[in-house]
Amino acid sequence: MTIYQEIWKTIKKYDNIIITTHIRADGDCVGSGIGLREIIKATYPEKNVKCIHENVGYLSFLGKSDEATDEEFKNALVISVDCADIGRAVDPRLTTGLDLIKIDHHPNRNPFGRKINFVQDEMCACAEMIFDLYFVNKKAKISKLGAEALFTGIVTDSGRFKYSGVTGDTMKKIGIMYELGIDAQKIYVELEKVSLDELNFKGYVMMNTMQTPNGVLYVKLNEEIRNKFNVSYDEASNMVNALSGVEGHPIWILINEFSADEIRCRVRSQGIVINDVAEKFGGGGHANASGIIVKDYATVDAILAALDEKLKK
Repeated sequence: MTIYQEIWKTIKKYDNIIITTHIRADGDCVGSGIGLREIIKATYPEKNVKCIHENVGYLSFLGKSDEATDEEFKNALVISVDCADIGRAVDPRLTTGLDLIKIDHHPNRNPFGRKINFVQDEMCACAEMIFDLYFVNKKAKISKLGAEALFTGIVTDSGRFKYSGVTGDTMKKIGIMYELGIDAQKIYVELEKVSLDELNFKGYVMMNTMQTPNGVLYVKLNEEIRNKFNVSYDEASNMVNALSGVEGHPIWILINEFSADEIRCRVRSQGIVINDVAEKFGGGGHANASGIIVKDYATVDAILAALDEKLKK
């Protein structure tokens, strides 16, 4: 029995299913969660299926998060998508379910699924794995919303198909999504919308980007700066790729102060592995896209020094 068959067998067994995602939601976790919910609902209309995720403005076109009671969790199969570590789960109640499945595309250092841990860290997005789950089951169905959610997950986590992990098979799946009737133009319009405040804020980010001695680009943000430009924490964090593509600067980092003792760093690179540095400081992620949370700027400076040394080498 393949792992796909095991997952479908488990899904078929339960009448109540709750899909959970990770905190600080992005397009892949929301897209994967909604996509899987729509696949199960279309395939098994009699089942009660919910998806729990953070509501993020730029993904609002996919719909709001469902709500679930403690009792619903206790009587459900819980499926966690796109969440590498159980400590990053959007809802801690995921462990109270009758069973727990993990589906993810990050390095599997925390296999918290009870019986099934389906992890493919070579995939560009968890949404691509969810689409495979749909595609290998000839009896499975999917709604237009489900296909659009999975498309959104792949598009955002692959950097519009620019990052590593994108293969010919990825593009074949995208072609099938078009055949399923997705409105890709609408999705791109939604994803690329910016307010005038965000546009002005982007100007601030680009004007205030600094570099380490060997060329690691970085910008430091805090609540005062965000308030000045009337942008949210998430909107500010999403500006990380405004620093990408600068010739001679293949590593960049956006440092966003969440609170007095919580500074969140988004690290990105082109062609240089940086998740080893992230892991050294308690973070993690993909080879070219990682995150780190620290308590003080002394640690931020140490991170910058470590990235600078890696770039020097």
